Amino acid sequence: MKISLALVISLSTALAAVAPGFGSVTRGGPGGVTVTPTTLAELKAALCGSKDSTGKCNDTTPRIIKITKTFDFRGSEGIMTETGCITKACPNPANNELALARSGFCDGRTSTTVKYDAAGTTPLLVGSNKSIIGVGSAGKLLGKGLILKGGQNNIVIQNIQISDINDGIIWGGDAIQMDGASNVVIDHNHFARIGRQMIVTGFSAAKFISITNNYFDGRRTRSSFCDGSHYWLWLFLGANDKITVANNYIYHTSGRGPHTGGLKNGTIRLHMVNNYFDTLTGEGAIDGMTTTSFTLAEGNYFKNVTYPVYSYKSDPGYVFAPFVGAQTSAWSNCQTYIGRACVPNDQSSGSTAYRPLHIEALTPLTIYRKFLMTPVVASAVPALVTASAGVGKI
Repeated sequence: MKISLALVISLSTALAAVAPGFGSVTRGGPGGVTVTPTTLAELKAALCGSKDSTGKCNDTTPRIIKITKTFDFRGSEGIMTETGCITKACPNPANNELALARSGFCDGRTSTTVKYDAAGTTPLLVGSNKSIIGVGSAGKLLGKGLILKGGQNNIVIQNIQISDINDGIIWGGDAIQMDGASNVVIDHNHFARIGRQMIVTGFSAAKFISITNNYFDGRRTRSSFCDGSHYWLWLFLGANDKITVANNYIYHTSGRGPHTGGLKNGTIRLHMVNNYFDTLTGEGAIDGMTTTSFTLAEGNYFKNVTYPVYSYKSDPGYVFAPFVGAQTSAWSNCQTYIGRACVPNDQSSGSTAYRPLHIEALTPLTIYRKFLMTPVVASAVPALVTASAGVGKI
């Protein structure tokens, strides 16, 4: 279906007006020209039309970029071979997840030869003031993800499938990376078969971000736990991240849903609302890693999830996650700190041993009340999210 300029602007403007959470002030590219790229080179130029002498994208021109077809980057930059490692030896070697030797990851692991697609390791630069919008269900990026870094601002990424980026090879590429980006909405996309993180924030702050109505499909052959489920879901590491994760469908993953904090003690303020976690193995879902990461999780539904909230023995991350049937006096802190009662999470199976109610997770959100969504009851989430999450539903 051909979409007119007026309709594209209407879609993007409507999204900006109603985008929930921290990304609610995002506008994207309305007011700029509409571009419909047809080649890989045209897509690169539309996303980032100019760079400075250091290679940083300095394109701030408002632009609406319609994705009307499949852009397949696989093989476009060559196939590389180098010595990497096996993450963990599986009973069936065909299920072994591999890794490139980056950041010491392969130290102490079994070496092996790894063949990978170079395109996946060089993501597409995105400039400020851009709306990247798929048309119908046709918009696809294969083999290469997106990177928003170095101060990029005001970006909408909507209704696109991003997939097949060196599947089963850690450090083979991320779907969306934000490092020093702000005012970003990632909405109604489909992520599948990604080498490493589906969404990751770098050490610079990712401020005022909303990740909403997406479908994260973790089914794969090579996996960290040898069980066909993707481990590397969301990694939030930024110096001052402010992120809303809402109304997403997460299927067949095994951890990092999300992993917050860790290296360089990134300060994370995270609101997780009405997400549907379906069939999660391994470490399950939420994992706070440092005393500077603060997560409020409410109205989420966990079906067949081993650990809705996971705790390493040394895990100091702060999480406030009330659950149906486990009300305590600590719930009253929601009214005190965010001005309303919290909506409890619910689960159909899995561990009930760790349901943290850290007041420390609420206190940093007090000054951001206007960005905190009010959830619907958790029992309604599976039907609502499966009907609305993913591409072709805007």
